[in-house]
This record gives sequence, C-alpha cells and structure tokens, in this order.
Amino acid sequence: MKEDIQIKKILKVALYTSPLIGILAITPMFIMKTLSYDMYPRAVLSITLIIFFAWVINISIIHYWEKFEFRKSSFNIRYFVSYLLSVSFIMFAMRMRKLFLSGINTTCEIAPSHSPFATIVMAISLNTVILIILDLILLKEKKTKVEIENAQLKLKNTEALNQHLKQQIHPHFLFNSLNTLKSLINKSPDAAEDYLIRLSDFLRTSISTGKDNIVRVSDELKLCLDYLEMQKIRYGSALQFSIDIPDEIYNIGYVPVFSLQLLSENAIKHNSLTDESPLQVKIIYEEGRIIVSNNLQPKLSTETSPGMGLTNLAERYKILSGDEIIIRTSDNQFSVSIKIIGNENSNY
Repeated sequence: MKEDIQIKKILKVALYTSPLIGILAITPMFIMKTLSYDMYPRAVLSITLIIFFAWVINISIIHYWEKFEFRKSSFNIRYFVSYLLSVSFIMFAMRMRKLFLSGINTTCEIAPSHSPFATIVMAISLNTVILIILDLILLKEKKTKVEIENAQLKLKNTEALNQHLKQQIHPHFLFNSLNTLKSLINKSPDAAEDYLIRLSDFLRTSISTGKDNIVRVSDELKLCLDYLEMQKIRYGSALQFSIDIPDEIYNIGYVPVFSLQLLSENAIKHNSLTDESPLQVKIIYEEGRIIVSNNLQPKLSTETSPGMGLTNLAERYKILSGDEIIIRTSDNQFSVSIKIIGNENSNY
C-alpha cells in the first residue's frame, strides 16, 4: 500500500515535470531556427510524451528493484539498466517523431556533419534529468521515513522509561506500608485495622489509575489524602497536613500519577515527627502550580533510599510535560512545585 502511494506521488511529479523538461529541451532548436515556430506546440507535445514514457520506464525499474529486493545491489547497476532502457527508448521515439512531425528535422538530423551524436546526447541528458529528480524524491521519502521511525523509536523509549520509573514506586511504597502495618499490629491492633482499611482504599484507587501517565488533580489528591490519613494513623498528632486547592482546579488540571503522594512521602521520610515538633505538610495552589511544602526537621539518620523521590519525579515530569519541577529550600522550609499540565496534554 505504501509503495503504491509512493508510485502515485512520483507519477504526479512526472506529469508536472515532463512538459517543463520538454519545453526546456525543444526551445533552443527554435531559438537557433532549426525548427519553424508554427510547429512549436506539436514539437513540445511530442517531446513531452517521450519524456513522460521515459519517466514510466524509470518508475518501473524502481518498482521492480524494490519488489525483488535488488536494492541491496549497487546503485550503479540500476543506473546502467535505466540508461540502457530509457536512452534506447528516447532515441527510438525521437526517430519516430517523423510520423508525427512530417517534414520536420529530428534532433538526429541537426547538423549531422558536426553533431553526429546529437540524439544520443539529448537522450542521455533527458534521462539524467529524470534520474536526478527521481533520486531527489526517493531521498526525501527515505529521509522522511527515517525521521518518522526515529520519532517513533524515541517515543517508545520515552514511554518505556516513564513506565520503568513509575513502576518503581509500587514495590517501594508497599514495602514501607507493610512494615508500618506490622509495627501497628504489635502496638495498636485497632489502629492497624484502620490503617489496613486506608491501605486497601489507597491500593484500589492506585490500581484504577496505575495505567495512566497523568491523572486529574482530583484523583491524585485522593491518592495523596489516603496516604496522609494512613500516616496520620501511624504518627498521630506528630503529623499535621492541610490541602488548599480551588474547586475549579480539581477537574480541569492534570499532574503525573503518584506525584503529590510521592512528595508527601518524601517529606515524612526525611524529617523527624514528634508531638512537640509536629511535621506540617501543606499542599496549595499558586499561579498554575501545585506546591507541596513542609517545615524542615531533618532526621539525624535517614533510611537507605533505593533511588526514588525527587529524582524519579523530576525525570517523569520532564518526560510527560517537558517542564522542570521547582525545588526551594530555606533555613526552616522545604517546598517542591509542579506546573499543572493542561487538558490539551491529557492524552500525552
């Protein structure tokens, strides 16, 4: 199917260029007064037909060259076949012009004393012009095909990288959650039961959105809220959080899946939480961005990180939107802001 489309495109080019090449080829003869001006239209028509059929010969050679996989052979062989067939046809056709242009000298009869090879020179010149145009078309088609294949390959690689980064989140989160649940079972069975219910709700929501690269702000906030409620069960008053997002943003904006949840987890993971100095996590909307901030209370020793966190989010966000996350740190405050992805990019 693609090959048929390519041949149709080349045939259109042949139809457009044949009259032009014919005019350029025949006009010098009238300028030199080799032919009478009243025969100009018939002469142009005849040379145009000859050139068009030479195009057809070259297109046929290309067709069978591709069909029988001769393309692996040297291009010199194709050029040789082209000149052999096309030039022979042009020379024969130009001699036969006498049947259509009775009484008019053909190119082979032009100044035979000093131009005995005029016909073959013109035939070679015409076929060379056709080959140049044909190769330019094929080169452009090949370049376009390569660019499309490269773009598709880049997209597949990007999607694979995004899926790899996203899938790293699940085992990491489950590992921490199960450890927390184990600890709560020993300390407070009632809290462990509440925690398990929250975890079940969180996993149910995450599964429904897990195949997506980006989700609505409302869906991501639900994931984040489930997670924070789970941590609230664990830490009690040592953890405080607030969410201040305008209602109109909930269903029109998009963010990477597990982005706000990951930022909340990052804050809890790297800071100490006590009843005397609670960790305060705030999620707010400001000028097209969602900002997740917390007061800085760094742990004296942090657990070993498997390479998740901000690096993961920054890479996924770069893949999905082309933008960067903004990280700000002061003496007592840490914040990360991500730009809300517009609805037009929701199917990226």
